[in-house]
Amino acid sequence: MKIRFNFEGHYHIVLWLCLLFTSSTFALEQKYHEFVLPVIAAFADHDKPVIAALIRYPLKRRYLIPDIKNEAEFINRFDEVFNDELVAVIASSKIDTDWDKVGWRGIMLNNGVMWVDTDGKIIAVNTQNTKEQALAKSLIEQGKQFLHSSINTFKKPILDWKTANYHIRVDDLGDGNYRYAVWGINKKPSDKPDMVLLNGDITFEGSGGNHHYTFKNGRYSYVLHVTIIGCDTSPPGWLEVYKDDERLLFEDVISTH
Repeated sequence: MKIRFNFEGHYHIVLWLCLLFTSSTFALEQKYHEFVLPVIAAFADHDKPVIAALIRYPLKRRYLIPDIKNEAEFINRFDEVFNDELVAVIASSKIDTDWDKVGWRGIMLNNGVMWVDTDGKIIAVNTQNTKEQALAKSLIEQGKQFLHSSINTFKKPILDWKTANYHIRVDDLGDGNYRYAVWGINKKPSDKPDMVLLNGDITFEGSGGNHHYTFKNGRYSYVLHVTIIGCDTSPPGWLEVYKDDERLLFEDVISTH
């Protein structure tokens, strides 16, 4: 398993240039304070309804955790997302040193722990506390019974995607050994996969959380791009297939599980 931090590429050149020239050594510009200060104040007051109103829904959670769809659900699941430690970090954050504007992505706290957009809405929380981890573990064990016996052993599920023509699954087998399994769109997860590849690489694309997985099969490369921070029309991700340097396939993700 290889972990790479990639600052080259044909899709994200503009974004990476923004990241390259954005540094936490510079104070957040005054014009962005109005978007961040209400967030800090809401956490300082531990006011769940106010915080709920500051979320842009759905608030995405890590697979297999369901996304949070509205304010009422957020209040019920507040402790899954924000434990006392994270609340304290946000409440005590300093607007001039702990927050940064990063290109079109928004304003981040502490190198990406949480993101706020320029409407003052929280768009991402990139942590997982012990309560959410326990829920994820339970869901993982339940989900294994629906998989073909050849792929129902793994440490942690990573992705479960559908494109127009494929059902794709990525699992971590342990120690960052990523496995790729793919079926035709009309097959079930309990069917034997059409192809299984091991030893995938993960590449991180800046500080916002966006990344991609690459799996090799001879001259062929299967690349799964994961969107964590994007615009309103961004898909959850997309699949590309290459033969050497020639791209043979490009499909957006149309559903996630």
